[in-house]
Amino acid sequence: MQRKNSEIRRKAGPVIIAVLLILAASGVFLVQKYMPSRERMQPSEYFGELKENEVAVVLQDHLTDKKGILEGDDLYLDYSLVQESLNSRFFWDEENQQMLFTTALEIYEIPVNSADYTVDGEEREYGKIIVLQNEEGLYLSADFLQLYTNVQYTLEKESSHVLIRNQWGMQLAAVVKRDTAVRCQGGIKSPILTDIHKGDIVYILEELESWFEVLTPDGYIGYVQSKRLEDVKEIEVTREFEEQEYSSISIGEKVNLIWHQIDNYDGNAYLDEDIADMTGVNVISPTWYSVKDNAGEITSLASEEYVEKAHAVGLQVWGLINNFSPDVDTVTLLSSTQARRKMVEYLVKDALRLGLEGINLDFEYIREETGASYVQFVRELSIACRKNKLIFSIDVPVPMDFNYFYDYEELGTVADYVIMMGYDEHYVGSDAGSVASLSFEENGIAGMLKNVQAEKIVSGVPFYTRIWYTVTYSDGSTGVNSESIGMQTVENTLETYNLTPTWDDAAGQYYVAWNTDDGVLCEIWIENEESLAKKARLVDQYQLGGIAAWRLGYERASIWKVLTENIGT
Repeated sequence: MQRKNSEIRRKAGPVIIAVLLILAASGVFLVQKYMPSRERMQPSEYFGELKENEVAVVLQDHLTDKKGILEGDDLYLDYSLVQESLNSRFFWDEENQQMLFTTALEIYEIPVNSADYTVDGEEREYGKIIVLQNEEGLYLSADFLQLYTNVQYTLEKESSHVLIRNQWGMQLAAVVKRDTAVRCQGGIKSPILTDIHKGDIVYILEELESWFEVLTPDGYIGYVQSKRLEDVKEIEVTREFEEQEYSSISIGEKVNLIWHQIDNYDGNAYLDEDIADMTGVNVISPTWYSVKDNAGEITSLASEEYVEKAHAVGLQVWGLINNFSPDVDTVTLLSSTQARRKMVEYLVKDALRLGLEGINLDFEYIREETGASYVQFVRELSIACRKNKLIFSIDVPVPMDFNYFYDYEELGTVADYVIMMGYDEHYVGSDAGSVASLSFEENGIAGMLKNVQAEKIVSGVPFYTRIWYTVTYSDGSTGVNSESIGMQTVENTLETYNLTPTWDDAAGQYYVAWNTDDGVLCEIWIENEESLAKKARLVDQYQLGGIAAWRLGYERASIWKVLTENIGT
């Protein structure tokens, strides 16, 4: 029996050892599986390879593809990053190889690689280079930027990156319970980016099931186990900074403006006749000024006698300037600082000479490549108007995805009034349709209100409509033509053809269609007292700054009362 037990033990020994080895291996596996990785991601892997003196840039909650430059202890930021994300009021003047910066009342001219700059002809010294230019491009001093922009930066020299914060207010944050690692991804096997310590505050960018995506104090964006954080709540994040104050001039009541088309100087003499039946209007805007060429020369039809007559009947006069000349390339014109300056100086000087109350800027056909220089021109003209107590209004199209470059928010900041041209919904060359349906006007107002204060918005409405001619050719294709007509012409047309229009609820207008003897389809979406009353009521409904109509001469006498009674007070 003893021998038998001994044999059993001898046979069981290898089995036990095998079991122990399996258990040990399982333990190692389990330890490996649940043990957090200690691997650390190198800054160069996280931020990318950097050249000498380059720093990576983390902007608020994301790593950008723009690089900064270190010159000694001074940080310089990529100009395109500044212009697009931090402060659009820095504008590169290619013509003079300098940076322009505008405040509410001043224009800074900053040469490249210089510690000096000029403000309204007065030389000033900053003490170090403001605008750095090298083979890679243009860079702006981060310290200079902070003087005029509500941004704050934290430079981490060891890892060659900078955190820039430019968003303030209530933000979700948490306190670190104890020292822990921040990982590249949500998971304990993900490499470590950086460490955070007990009492640190991190900002939460996204909440996952058991991990939080956070922004760390030293500018890393990574993941922390939620159990490592406490006191998760929104906190107010502020920086002591005094924003620029952009004062505005108001006429003190609802604007009721009429544009007066003046095609030649003799047209000024007909003011009395043209406004004989007009009531309720408080601003008249004659189309006096036109840009003549790409150098910024201006032709003028302005008349002192006209201004005197307008003032005598209680009208303010806002002289209009347009860019409609075929000899003007708006891209070339507005990209020239000299041309912009020439236009500003001429307009303001002439407005003061004539005793005008304001200037109305009607620059149209603005394309994406012109957007930045157009906004810069608006800034520069606004400064001159603000200094000289001239009301500055601008005419802009209805906001659409394709004209985002107008930067309505900035225009609404620097201008006294932003007049939304709520017409040309359908236009020469388009399909037949309403020039200004009610929904087009209202949707435009809603879009403007996202970026411009209600009291600065003036709703532009048409006194005209279009008669559309649709021809069907023998091959079945069609062609569309149109002409603009006033209210009385519409009435005459209805009488001539014995037509009875029907109400179009969708357009908020009467509609009429007929065929000519030679098979041409004619259509009119009619602008009259009823349709304009609906548009005018939007001014009161949305508490806008007023209404403007294009143009004097297209109306019937009864329209004036309709506008006055419906825009509110």
